[in-house]
Amino acid sequence: MTLLRTAMAYERGVWVSLFRWVFRRPDPAGPGTPFGYSATMMPVLLAFLGVSIVEIPILHFLLPWQTVRIIVFVISVWGLLWMVGLLGAVRVHPHLVTADGLRVRHSFTVDAFVPWSAVAQIRTRNRPLESSKGLQFEETDRGLIGKVVVLGQTNVEVVLRAPVDVGLKRGPVSEVHFWADDPRELVARADLVSVG
Repeated sequence: MTLLRTAMAYERGVWVSLFRWVFRRPDPAGPGTPFGYSATMMPVLLAFLGVSIVEIPILHFLLPWQTVRIIVFVISVWGLLWMVGLLGAVRVHPHLVTADGLRVRHSFTVDAFVPWSAVAQIRTRNRPLESSKGLQFEETDRGLIGKVVVLGQTNVEVVLRAPVDVGLKRGPVSEVHFWADDPRELVARADLVSVG
C-alpha cells in the first residue's frame, strides 16, 4: 500500500509540474533568487524525448493490428508527456536563495530548507559520486551528510554549525551537498544574502 501511495504521489507530481511549466505558474515556494540544476541532465532527457517521438510513428507502421496500434499510441503519448513532465519538474522547482535561508530542491521529491543562522560555511567543490541516486546520505565523524545528487555529482557544500533537521528523510544533518548549474553565483548570492 505504501508503494502504491508513493507511486501515485510521484505520478501526481509529474503532471502538476507539467501543468505549472506549460502555463508558467509561479513557484509556490515563494520569493527568492532561483538557481537551476537541470543543465547537465538536459541532454539525457532530450535524448529520451527524441527516441520517444521517433518511436511513435515507427510502431504505428510496424504493428499490423489496429487495436494494438491504438493502445501502443496512447501508451507512447502518455510516456512522452510523462517525460516532458519530468523535465518540467526540474525546471519549476529550482534551488532558492531567500532572505531566511537556502532551499535545496530536486524536482518535487526533495525540498530541504537550511536557515542562514545554521550555516557555518557555504562553498563550491565538485564531487563525483559512485552512485547517481538522487538523494544520498553519508555518515562521518562530524555527523550525517545529506547529498542531493544530479547525474552522480554535487558541486556546492553547505557546512552547518551543528546538526540540523532540514527536511531530508533521515533527520539532522551536519552538511548538505547538492548540484547547481552556476555554483559560484549561488554561493556569492548566498554569502550576500546571509550577511545582509
